Amino acid sequence: MSSSVPPRRIASNWLWRDGRLSRDPLVELSADGSLLSCARCETPDREPFTEFYAGVLVAGFPSDWRGAFEWLRARRERPLAELLAALPRPDAGGVWVLLSGLDYASMRLTDSSRIRLL
Repeated sequence: MSSSVPPRRIASNWLWRDGRLSRDPLVELSADGSLLSCARCETPDREPFTEFYAGVLVAGFPSDWRGAFEWLRARRERPLAELLAALPRPDAGGVWVLLSGLDYASMRLTDSSRIRLL
């Protein structure tokens, strides 16, 4: 019997990776959080054996994710892509998070925005 952990499949509305936003991502992560694959998926909320999270997946978020999120929220009048680009990038890869509760028309954080560590 194999004790290996299967990859984690996660879909969302948006993905921030490599300095840009991508629509309808489907990512596979290894047990240690390393990115194994990334593709576009037309129906991200309907993929079998896949976790779906409404919001923006963010790759390489600072390990102090709560502090970094508070920094983002304090500047929420600026577009999210601009804020994410201004965050210091960690040397060791960072963590995966989900940002939700955004104003998707303007792609800005709101008072009801939340962060979740994945």
